[in-house]
Amino acid sequence: MGVLRLSRVDLGHADPAGAPLRALDGAIIGNTPFMASLIFIISLAFLICGLAYGKGAKTIYRGAAAVGVIVETFSALAGLLVMFLMIAQFIALFNWTNIPTVAADSAAGALEQINVPPLVLLLAVMVVILLLDFVLPGLVPKWAIFAPVFIPIFATLYVAPQALLVAYRVADSPVNVLTSLMVYLPFNATVAMRYKKDAGIGAVIALMLPYSM
Repeated sequence: MGVLRLSRVDLGHADPAGAPLRALDGAIIGNTPFMASLIFIISLAFLICGLAYGKGAKTIYRGAAAVGVIVETFSALAGLLVMFLMIAQFIALFNWTNIPTVAADSAAGALEQINVPPLVLLLAVMVVILLLDFVLPGLVPKWAIFAPVFIPIFATLYVAPQALLVAYRVADSPVNVLTSLMVYLPFNATVAMRYKKDAGIGAVIALMLPYSM
């Protein structure tokens, strides 16, 4: 019921003409207040669902218990938040030095002179990402390193960032389940041992190898 009421409130602020979540030209999708507040709306919907479930399951009796559950959830994400902090600092310093701009401009000029087709460049990026996956399996760190350089390079060659992201994800996916440096591999092995007692990391890799191929 809470989510339905929230949906009604959102529709009331976004659907009618002249609604506060619309842009000045009446658009909803694009650079609009609705899209800017979408993360907050989704987070609020999950919060309402969680509180309703906690009350129904009788695991949350009062406001202090709800705060404790939220704190416990965020404490489990502490490592991820620290990694995001380090990535944010790296990107900020990287952009402050103007290294991405200089590297992208130099590389784009060189690529235009040798006249390499964009498809060949995308395939080359996929090969590089595929090889790096064995030593750097994380999705976010690699994208944080390469995006400030690769996106401007391909933009000068009239390749959309979406195409580069698709190529990146296609190359990033196959090796993640094979490299021993993937942080979730021990967890996968633990889950596999529930169903097969002698299963280990080698068994999980052998099981996932056909899917990667």
